[in-house]
Amino acid sequence: MMKRILFVLFLVLSFHCSAQTMQGDKNTYMSDPIEPINRWVWDFNYYVLDAYIYKPVTKTYVRWVPDVGRNALNNALLNLKEPTNIVNNLLQFEIKGATDSLFRFAFNSSFGLFGLFDVAKLGGVERKNESFGDVLGYWHVPHGPYLMLPALGPRSTRNLVGNVVDSAYFPNTEFTLWQSGLVWGLNGVRAREGLLGQEILIDQSLDSYTFIKEAYIQNELFKANKTQQSSDPFTELQQQNEQQSEQDISDFLDEID
Repeated sequence: MMKRILFVLFLVLSFHCSAQTMQGDKNTYMSDPIEPINRWVWDFNYYVLDAYIYKPVTKTYVRWVPDVGRNALNNALLNLKEPTNIVNNLLQFEIKGATDSLFRFAFNSSFGLFGLFDVAKLGGVERKNESFGDVLGYWHVPHGPYLMLPALGPRSTRNLVGNVVDSAYFPNTEFTLWQSGLVWGLNGVRAREGLLGQEILIDQSLDSYTFIKEAYIQNELFKANKTQQSSDPFTELQQQNEQQSEQDISDFLDEID
């Protein structure tokens, strides 16, 4: 997730989007009324938790678990989120997204060995991730203040509420406390794996806190614009340009490694 955030930041900056324009958008603007506390939490997250726990654990995981095993585990974790996708797609009247998520969950849970293998994708049924935070955005609920949460990282107040609601969906409600902790930890390692080697972007920024905050807000802007795209003759061309830009940024990040 964080790798995607960093990508979006660089992409938008390369298009010379000004921060003032972005903050003026009521759909993406986030105030930062507790910035001193947020900065302290960020320093703790990055320079303590990440440096001494997340990063070493993730490196060990990548070193000892082969690609095929990590991919299977990632598929299983994402499969657990399909019931959430079903409900949240329905709440946005995305009937196709909801039916696709239902099919994916049923098919991958059975023929994919509890989601270890994404056989539905092989059949052309793509994942349509939707959180309750996205639902609130669809119904024009503003983001609210920006928050930096211990261990969890950046969130808008809206997305924090969305995370709480998402945790109340099946199968999360069926997990014991230790099972919930295990799933949360594995999702954290999966997300941190995507950031390995990219820390240089944070370390070389003038202000790492502002860098991450702007990256998070830019990512929310990206998601909002993607959701609001209409089916006009220019949509296909725009998508092609975005795909080319993503490839250009990917090549740039590879050169940094």
